[in-house]
Parts: sequence; structure tokens; C-alpha cells
Amino acid sequence: MATQPAPGWYDDGTGKQRWWDGERWTPQYIDLREGDVQLRTDAGPPASGPAQPGWYDDQRGRTRWWDGHRWTREVRYSGQEQEFAGVVIDGRWIHFGDLSLPVGEVEASVDSGDALLRRPSFTRAAVERRMIGTGGPITPHTLHRAIDRARPHLVVASPSQVWVAPFPAARETEARRFAAWVGTSAQHYRYG
Repeated sequence: MATQPAPGWYDDGTGKQRWWDGERWTPQYIDLREGDVQLRTDAGPPASGPAQPGWYDDQRGRTRWWDGHRWTREVRYSGQEQEFAGVVIDGRWIHFGDLSLPVGEVEASVDSGDALLRRPSFTRAAVERRMIGTGGPITPHTLHRAIDRARPHLVVASPSQVWVAPFPAARETEARRFAAWVGTSAQHYRYG
């Protein structure tokens, strides 16, 4: 299923920021290269159909390749991002595959699969269909296959989603350092 970029301001290919309404370019634009930035309207936006292929701000703190029909998995970050076990934190956003959340809404922890499976709040996230692992959604039926009791896991939790990423036991110190970094960032953006 092809999905269009979310409504928002994007570079329209001419250097102007033009409003994309979710289906097509509108006549409204701003040109950030001008000294006096004003909302302007022109009679002919560059394209009335889908956005042309290119790198666009996906409104989630990264740029993402739009192939002309749908978002691809190709992304670019700021160059200041931190990554561990497939979880990327970059400024105000934290990412896991195609998913993104404002970092101020999350908490990160490290625990064994065994300890996680004994925690009622953890299993409730699977029952509520809010849990995502490296292989995709984790349901009550797949929970015990998706969570390896013997391995440690990085858990990133928000009210809407719980991300679970296993990692080798030899990297536990690095995982705890990453979880602490997520916590510090979350606090900064939550209260800063």
C-alpha cells in the first residue's frame, strides 16, 4: 500500500518550502533564502500530483527517500545520532525501523528476557498490541517466541508503543550506557 508523505512543508525541488497537503502540492510556499520570509501563493505549483522522488524531511527528525509513490526504508540522520540494537536517537526523536517517537515521551531500560516475561505490564503491552520487536509486531501468540528468556533486551517504552531489541550479553554495559543516554535525552526534552 503506497502512502504519501504526511502533510507539511517540504522542499518542492526549486529551493522553496511548499505546503504538501498529503496528496498534492498547494500554491502556498515560503522561500527561506529571502531576507523577508512571507507566505506566498503562486498560480502554478511545480507538480499537482504526487511529490517527485527525492529526500524529504519526514517530520520525524530525519530525511527519508520518497520514491515518487511511497516512503522507502532509506533514511539519513543528522550525523550526531546514537544507535544501539537497531534503536537510533537523534535530537528530539528516537527511531526503531520505520517507527519514530518524540524522545521526551519514552523511557529506556535493559533487562533479561526472563525478567521481562515475568512482568505483567510487559505482557500487557503485547495483549494491547503495543509491542514491536526486531521482526515486527509482537502479539500474545508470538510473545514467547519473540522474547528470548536467556538474552538481554533493550526496551524503549512510551504510552503508545513498547519496542524490544535483543542484543548479545557481552554488550550489556554498552546497552546500559545507551539506555542512560535515552533517559537523559528524554528528561531534557520533557522538561527543557
